Amino acid sequence: MFRLMGYHRRRYRLANGWSIRFRIISTLASTGRPHGIKYAFTLHDTDGLRLLGFDNAHGIPRAETYDHRHPFRRLTDLKAYEFRSADDLICDFFAAVERACRQEGVPFEVDAEEIELEAEDESEPEEPR
Repeated sequence: MFRLMGYHRRRYRLANGWSIRFRIISTLASTGRPHGIKYAFTLHDTDGLRLLGFDNAHGIPRAETYDHRHPFRRLTDLKAYEFRSADDLICDFFAAVERACRQEGVPFEVDAEEIELEAEDESEPEEPR
């Protein structure tokens, strides 16, 4: 989990202007968040509108844990996500972003000059717009 915390506040810009954002905070382990983290990994378009996401900000029907994903361009169609490990979460998220790029016919290229940390705030990860 420690490695996952290193992604907190990171924002990566893709060559087409989209951005990838990470919000991760440590929290008490609970039934909904048994791993002791609250996270939101999101892909946004050039206007900042969310295109897809993986998070555990809230529960979903018939699921014990809060881990779920919002499929590309179907954000209200929540799908349960089986959290296996921090590394798998990162890999699964980037694979979903790569598929979204391929679906839109845009290159999955991170602009190395545009990696930044977002401003720190005291709020918890939320359902980004």
